[in-house]
Amino acid sequence: MTDIRYLTSEDSSIYRAFLLKGIHKELEVFAWKLQNDKCLVELNIQKLLSSQTSDYAVLGAFEQDELVGAATLIHKQKYSLSHKAIMENMCVQGHDDDSRDHISKLLMRHIFQICHDKEIEILLTSLISNNISGKVFFSNLNFDTLFLEEHARKYENYYVDEHWLIYYFKDNDLELFN
Repeated sequence: MTDIRYLTSEDSSIYRAFLLKGIHKELEVFAWKLQNDKCLVELNIQKLLSSQTSDYAVLGAFEQDELVGAATLIHKQKYSLSHKAIMENMCVQGHDDDSRDHISKLLMRHIFQICHDKEIEILLTSLISNNISGKVFFSNLNFDTLFLEEHARKYENYYVDEHWLIYYFKDNDLELFN
């Protein structure tokens, strides 16, 4: 059984180790911002998982106390931005495609539930332009392609292009997961 819960500062070491697996291509990554170890150094995991931070929610998927999936929802509470959120650093591990798909959909169902509860109208995410499986996954959840951002990120001497995707919430969004 897979349980989804918010990660806390007590989870920082297992979360960091999990993200390292994603960087080293040991996980299925979707909305991924971490291309190398330097990116992980920049990511302030303690702050991200702190109960004092209200703009970030990091969800973890657990199977028998092992972290097998994670996703971050960024929701700025500012007056003019509170209607939208951004999801990033979604990654999962599993022994086969079906288990990875199951974990991914559970995470997304929880993301959608949080968005519904907070009355978020728009969910944005981006993925590296060559992440075909990620594009298919989000397309199956009715995300639309917003645009291609060329040279979106620069790592050492190479650039990465990102496709930005958008989802407009409606009343029956959670039915996608039934």
